Formats: sequence, C-alpha cells, structure tokens
Amino acid sequence: MLLTGNIFSELNKAFTTALKKSEIHRLAIHEEFAAFYNNDYETICSYLREATLNNPFSEETLKDLRFRHINIIKKIINRITSGIFTKDPVIKHVEAEKSQQDLLTELLTECRFVQKIKEAFRKAVYFNTVEANVIWDHEMQRIRIDIVTPNNYTVETGGDYLEKSVIAVRKADKAGEIYWSVWSETGHYLVKGDAIIPPENNSEMVNPYYNPASKSSSLPFAALRIEEGEDYFGEPNWNIFLHQKNLDIRLTDLNETELKTLHQIYLGINTNFTAGESFKAGDFKQINNVKDDDKEPKIESIISNADYGAVRDNIDWHNKLVLSSEAIGGNSASTEVTAESGAAKKIDELELFERREEYKTTLHHFMAELLRVITMVWNCYNPKQALPADGKFDVRFTEADMFETIDDKRKRYDMAINFGYKDTIDIAAEELEVSEDEAKEIIRVRKERSNAEA
Repeated sequence: MLLTGNIFSELNKAFTTALKKSEIHRLAIHEEFAAFYNNDYETICSYLREATLNNPFSEETLKDLRFRHINIIKKIINRITSGIFTKDPVIKHVEAEKSQQDLLTELLTECRFVQKIKEAFRKAVYFNTVEANVIWDHEMQRIRIDIVTPNNYTVETGGDYLEKSVIAVRKADKAGEIYWSVWSETGHYLVKGDAIIPPENNSEMVNPYYNPASKSSSLPFAALRIEEGEDYFGEPNWNIFLHQKNLDIRLTDLNETELKTLHQIYLGINTNFTAGESFKAGDFKQINNVKDDDKEPKIESIISNADYGAVRDNIDWHNKLVLSSEAIGGNSASTEVTAESGAAKKIDELELFERREEYKTTLHHFMAELLRVITMVWNCYNPKQALPADGKFDVRFTEADMFETIDDKRKRYDMAINFGYKDTIDIAAEELEVSEDEAKEIIRVRKERSNAEA
C-alpha cells in the first residue's frame, strides 16, 4: 500500500521514479547480453566501440576498425546443456485417457515442445530467467510457444518477488511497429505509444484464461529460472558475457597489431614527400635540394617488439579459466588444436554430471508448469476436446550414455573377459543389440566361414 500525505506523496513519487530508472537500466543490460547471444555483429560492434573508445583505440581508429568476433557463447552453453536431452523425454498426463494422451502427444509435437524446452534451457543458462509464452494462433488454429528473453519483457510482482502478477512483452506488428502485450490475472491489452488498444478477437480486453475457481495462475506464461536472485530476474551469466566481450577486444587488438607489424609503420625524416604519398613495389623516390646542414633524408621502419605467442597463450589461459569456472574442461575451447584423450573427455563429463542432475530437477518443474499452461490455453479454445484441467504430468528423462572411445570400449571388454563376468557371446549380444541365442548363431556362422576359408 502506498502512503499518503505531502511528505509521503513525494517519497512515493521518488521511489516510483527510481524503480522506472532501475527497470530501464536492467533492460539496457539485457539488450547488450542479447546482442552477444544472438550474434548480432553490427550491434556487437557498437557496444565494443563504446567500451574501447580511448581504451585502447582512439576515435579516429574506431572509424574504420572492423572488430574480430568469434562467438564462443554458444559453444560454452551447448557444452553445459548437452547430455540431458539425448532422447526426447517421456511425457504422460496422469489423469488422461488413452485418446486424451494421444491428443496431448500430438499437440506437443505440433508446437515443437521439446525443441522449445531446449531453446529455453540454453537461453536460461545465459540470461538466468526466461519466459515461455503459450499463444493460441487464431489464423492457424493451433498452439505456438515463444521463448522470451529478459530484454523483451518486464514484470510486476506481488507479495512474492519470484511470482509475476503482471507481465508486458515487447513485440512488433506486421508493419514493424513496436508495441507491448500486457497480461494480468484478469486482463489483456496492447500498448502502442501512449494508446491502450484491445487485442485481436478480444474487444473487452479480458484475460480469456481467468478462472476464479482455479488456484493456478491464469497468465499464459511459464518461467524457467536457473538461480534465484534478489529480484525476479536474478543475475545473468556475467562470466560468459564478459569473457566473450573481452575476447573480442583482445583478438581485435592482437589482429590490428600483427597487421601493422607485418606491413610495418614507416617514419620519414626530411623526405619532403607530399601528404598521403605511399610506397609500392619497385618505387624510386628522388629527394633533391638537400643542403649540407640539413638532416640526412631517411626512412625508418618501426617494428613492434610484442610477444604475440605470449599474448595468444594469455588469451587461451583466460578461455580455460572461464571454462573451468563453469565446470567445463579447458580443452573444450582451447585455441590449441590438440587431440583430447577419451579419459579426459570422460572426466569432463563426470564434472558436469552433478550439475546436469540439478538442471533436470529445475527443468522437470518448468516442463510440468508449461504443460499446465498448454492445457489451459488448449481447453479455452477447444472445450469439446478438453484435456483434464489441473492434472498432474509425469515427465521422465532418458539417461545419457557417457562418451566412450573405441579404445576405451575394447579395454572395458578385455577387463570383463579377464574377470570372467562376460564372454564373447555377451559382448556380441550387447554390441549388436540382439538376443543371446542370436549372438551364438552369428558367432557360429562366422567361425564356420573362417574355417572354410582357411
């Protein structure tokens, strides 16, 4: 509740203004995060120019400078998120009949449910909090899922700062005009400029999913949050973001310095050359009218003494440091092109295993909530084919196989034979994915063929 009175009115006004400024600042930060995540090169260059102005590049240098940008964000994120969705998870509605379960499976396939979960997961590892917006497409008469990142939405929270009561999503219409789609528990409207307008097929601007009898939220959104913070959004992954930004600056600086060293910088002394005059192969430059007391005309080459090998090693070291902080083996993004042993890869997987198990719990709750929202939206527009409302969903992940090289597998089988708990028939059945009898027959046929050839 807001306080009243002259003094309290001013305090409330100042507090509201501070909140607005804070939200604008948050959106600006997430805009920069989004530019690097989406690999928007031109926007990335604008942020890098701002960051490197006079540190180390002058304004004149920045006019023609093309930044070196190598996207490592996706590499790191894919490494962190891999191994969970090796196969599609098994999803069942506990209270649904067979026909309803078949309908749910069809809906999830049509809206690309698993692909959207993967997209949300990758973005959440970077942004920390993303929203899955379930939309009923009136033209196509089907459900669509949009994954919205924090640079494109803002929220109002109630008593629990982790639960949204109002959410506004930034969108663009067919003409490219930006507007905000605002959802509350009971209402839904659009904001274009200063005008509030009703959405298509909703002249009364009501939330079509509002059900006073339901204890669940009527907002068609499900939030995926990796870690809780001090506000609704928490902190994005500064570790990856700042590393990407610093890497681009370091690579650009290294590239510019190497190019200037390769082509050299020349210093002319008493040459009397015209402004902008340059050299090319086979040129002969004549300098006349040199007096005895003049300095001798000469051209000197300025060569940098930078240790480029050390600079590259330093960049590589930073790469490995950031990867290590994300529980990833440093060799996953080393600038050195070296082979990694099967044992090292297995160690990398073990380091990530516990973290992946935690992610599975987070994703399980997110998927269950998103399934509830999908059911809510579907039932609103398809009452004759309604799915059981407020039902429970069973979501099961398939187990991921650890990476194993051929050499590792051979050693494992040799060990099993030496210890006596497997023989060649067991190994053939496992490798060929056949029954024990079929494995025996395959081995028998191969032996007969070998004996006949001998």
